[in-house]
Amino acid sequence: MVKSSLVKGVVYWNRKLHIHLGLFLLLFIWLFSLSGLLLNHGDWKFASFWDERNEQKTTTPLRVPAGLDSAGILRYITAQLGAKGEVTEVKLYPDSVDFRCEVPGHIRTIHVDFLKGLCTQNEIQFNRWGILRTLHTFNGVNKENPSKPASWLLTNIWRFTMDAIAVGLVLLCFSSYLMWYKLKTGRLFGWLLLLMGLAGALYFVWLLRLL
Repeated sequence: MVKSSLVKGVVYWNRKLHIHLGLFLLLFIWLFSLSGLLLNHGDWKFASFWDERNEQKTTTPLRVPAGLDSAGILRYITAQLGAKGEVTEVKLYPDSVDFRCEVPGHIRTIHVDFLKGLCTQNEIQFNRWGILRTLHTFNGVNKENPSKPASWLLTNIWRFTMDAIAVGLVLLCFSSYLMWYKLKTGRLFGWLLLLMGLAGALYFVWLLRLL
């Protein structure tokens, strides 16, 4: 009796979890599905963003105070320029600094000459399709130093959200498996689909190891 009651409780809460978790993740799944399609089909005319980008180069006076450390220099420059976003690709030299400041859809490549007191910016802005496409791959990970934490608060929030979505999708798949397993009929077809999916995933893993 206790076992039966426990099984019914698991089935009940598993169904609840599946429904409400699916509703919560629905818009995120749509977002990444659409942006994934844009990544795979860059030739779609309606989603063209690179040809319609707004790019401009500007040079402005900017004197960096002496005595600042590397982090202080970057904070000072971004504050003076009103630049917000994830700071990456930092190259600091005795007489200059180069870095990239990026938010999804807006990229700034910045060079500051300490001796001349000049800042040169190359700005690229994308349309809404470019923003959507960039969101798919935006994670703030420094390629040269992957262990380095993100420098922008919104990057940390976005990364945490992506982790939560990944965990949610794992739970969603697991709850789907439990609901399917409880079915008395249709198990053969379910096993067939499960094995086909597993075989497809293993094939791509095996293929990538050969490259």
